[in-house]
Amino acid sequence: MTDPVLTDDEKGALLEGMSSGEVEVHSNGGPTYASVSDFEIGPRSRINTNSYPRLQSLNRQFASRMSKQAELMLNADAMVTFQSIETCTYSEFGEQSPSLSLVVEFLPKPLDGSALLNLNAPTVENLVETFYGGLGNESARHEPEFFTPGEISVAALFGEAVLNVINEVWQPLAKMAAETAGTHLSTGVIDNIDGGDSVISCEFELDVAEQKQLFHLLWPVRTVASLLPVFEGQKRDRDPTQDARWERSLRSRVVESVVRIASDVGHTRMTLREVAELVPGDVINISNPQRGTVSASEVPILEGRFGVHDGRHAIEASNWLDPESGSQAAKN
Repeated sequence: MTDPVLTDDEKGALLEGMSSGEVEVHSNGGPTYASVSDFEIGPRSRINTNSYPRLQSLNRQFASRMSKQAELMLNADAMVTFQSIETCTYSEFGEQSPSLSLVVEFLPKPLDGSALLNLNAPTVENLVETFYGGLGNESARHEPEFFTPGEISVAALFGEAVLNVINEVWQPLAKMAAETAGTHLSTGVIDNIDGGDSVISCEFELDVAEQKQLFHLLWPVRTVASLLPVFEGQKRDRDPTQDARWERSLRSRVVESVVRIASDVGHTRMTLREVAELVPGDVINISNPQRGTVSASEVPILEGRFGVHDGRHAIEASNWLDPESGSQAAKN
């Protein structure tokens, strides 16, 4: 066996020298020194800290049911699929889609505020073409400056179908009764929505007449603020103050509740034949009762000695019973 190249003492000295900096460490390319470079977060960059899993589930349900509604409205095969969720300002959303859009404003009652259905120009054109029996061919008007009354009417019908599905899908979360508040051009001013308002943009794809177009549901954060914890999958916290108030109220009223009191003072054994042969006037003999059980609403609460008090049959309470375990509570 050959001796090791380095002894244990030499290894310890080398490691100590490396950690203290007395020994310079070289790589194949010479000494290597760490460096830190500046990193600037761009003005358009954002960190998406929550994907709202509950809202994603609602959006998938919405897409499935909206597919059937679109088929009924357009009388053609249609498929709606949920694409993504993004949080941005309303002005940032408008910059992402520079072409003209038709915006259907609706009131998602009982939530306080407005929400928007955004239909871009190609989506509106495809809806109109299919609604009137066309094949979804591309329109010659690629950059419209306005929408005709006919196009607005068809888009409004599509918006009503969207709201009907929202009202149905959101029922487990909130008893939604959304209703249309008006239609706007994306270049116009919407009184209830400001460009700096944060919105949750839900993107959907509409596949109809062999064409795929996008539409968006925009939920202002201030409108759905009360539902954000639910969107994140959190359970709503109970209000301890309200719970304490309910507890005091129940305790004050429970003592005034009227319950039916019954007692069990004796037992006997009979055959089924003997029971079947009983007629009015027959006497059932029981052994001399010594102890009895008192029940409130069929729940045993105490037991005691059976006897007579002031000329009436009575039970002298001796032990309280635990209704859950049936054991005695040793209260005399």
